[in-house]
Amino acid sequence: MFQIIHKIKLNIFMQNLKINSKTNIFYFLLKKNKLCFSSKTHDVKFNTDENISTNYLEEQELKLIYNKKITFSSKFENRVNVFLKPLETDIISEERYNCKDLIDKRNSIIINDKENEINKLNDDNIKKIDEIHDENIGKHEHNKNNNLQIDNNKNEQSKNNLKFLPLNRYNSLSKENHMYVYDFEVYNISELSKYEPGEIVNVYFYNKEKIGIGLLNRRSNIVVRIIERDISKVIDDRFFIKKLYESIKRRFKFIYNINLYEYIYSFNIRNNIKIFCKIVNSVNDELPGLVVYVFDKSLYIRYDNLIIQKYNYIFEKELEKIFSAKNIFCKKIISKKEKRAQKGKEYVLEQIKGDDLELNYYENNYIFYNNISNISYDIFDIENKHDRIFLQRLCDSSNILNIYGNVGEYIINTSKSQTNINNYDYSENISLILSDSAKNTNYINKNISINNCKHITLLHRENILEELNNMSLNNLKFDLIIFNTKSNITYRKNSYTSIYGKRHVVTFKGIHKYLNFISDILQKNGLLFITVELSTSDYHKFLNIVKCVFENKKKSISIIYENSCSIENNILCIDQNAWHIRSVCFRLIDS
Repeated sequence: MFQIIHKIKLNIFMQNLKINSKTNIFYFLLKKNKLCFSSKTHDVKFNTDENISTNYLEEQELKLIYNKKITFSSKFENRVNVFLKPLETDIISEERYNCKDLIDKRNSIIINDKENEINKLNDDNIKKIDEIHDENIGKHEHNKNNNLQIDNNKNEQSKNNLKFLPLNRYNSLSKENHMYVYDFEVYNISELSKYEPGEIVNVYFYNKEKIGIGLLNRRSNIVVRIIERDISKVIDDRFFIKKLYESIKRRFKFIYNINLYEYIYSFNIRNNIKIFCKIVNSVNDELPGLVVYVFDKSLYIRYDNLIIQKYNYIFEKELEKIFSAKNIFCKKIISKKEKRAQKGKEYVLEQIKGDDLELNYYENNYIFYNNISNISYDIFDIENKHDRIFLQRLCDSSNILNIYGNVGEYIINTSKSQTNINNYDYSENISLILSDSAKNTNYINKNISINNCKHITLLHRENILEELNNMSLNNLKFDLIIFNTKSNITYRKNSYTSIYGKRHVVTFKGIHKYLNFISDILQKNGLLFITVELSTSDYHKFLNIVKCVFENKKKSISIIYENSCSIENNILCIDQNAWHIRSVCFRLIDS
């Protein structure tokens, strides 16, 4: 698709270890004082399951957890059971399959010699499945006798899609690739309405195969979010605290090289280090819907669904103890169906502790300010530190344009600071940031002033496309264009599965209009740096859009840098549908 000239190397070395001749484990090791992406190679134990363990906690840290008081406890035998719809192949091709085998006459299921009561399967549901079973057997036998009415069979198949669990969804859930269960996939969905959001449930396939333990919200399109694969485990306060500790420990170990236990009990360590980090990242840390940022002595907690919000008292209490925060802000979701398509209006802001609404963030000897009340979802572009280091080293400064750019993190980091201006002639060079947010305007100007970057100019425009068009008409050219794209969550009738629920997807409709103007104002051999929130499956589609826009202008571009992972995001997940921030840098080739 693209001509790859070269990749910018950031002193990253990769070692490949083969374990049991089947599994490849990669370790990214940076030079001294650089970020380490995983544990040291000599810590790897061969021929054990510990290589895939995410438990980084030491004995002292585990003792802290098990000494915590318990406010609730959910045991295997007391939990509600949720069953997914049967596979179509189970009913059509397996003659020995009997739908009534799922339950016995007492409406109970036997798992590991434990009797577990089922409240959701009744005689009416069994009759419906028997009717589906007989109907499909008849169709199967009819198709064996003759191959007529192919079109009609296709129509019948599409109608039956809602009656069965798709095979690809079965594979995703059974291989632990996906942590969500949607409402149209649940067999006993009609019986779940009486349970409150956050109810802990056992989740099974229709054939009694275990999926795991999940949190339930019937009103949401995502009915169940899986939090544990061991279905016999007891879920209590300690379970969530342990997940929280593991998440924090990963960042402390790989980013800051500090011991969690020592940090908790040492005022000296706390006072001598400033932490600016995303310490919990939702499903990637096995806490679906919980996002936590630390900004030195301030905590920002966001609950993206009602099920995790039910246990907010556990997280807020522990986070306050660990970080001794002066300010704690919470964004709690109020949308009963958990739809994230309201541009932040689905949340309400609560200040649990403190009275200061202004937050600050240090990075690369710069300081940035923002107001917690100004944001919709995120305060700072905190996960993209390495991108800005890359741009600093790459750019010797010339004409720079930053489109959107939040409160100026990219343009200030990339453009030469005032201390270096004396070494360059800036009389003809310009650095511009285009913003359509009136709330961000004051803080962009404040950050420019505090960081002594007076050569940067802010342009507040309600219509960014119109301003880009004016630049093109005036024949302005930029050596570097940083485009921080905005994604919108929209309704799509034909979209059934996404992390935002059924029929709601993130779209980049209209992005080609921006790229069309950018291709006109980008200097030859100039750089186009784009940040975009995308899933793995959609990333190449996005690259193809960029390629096509430039090809229509009879221009060629090449990729010189890509970054799709951050240790703060803990993106070591195998869910190909998970959306997270990616960045890519293109060079416009002189053709």
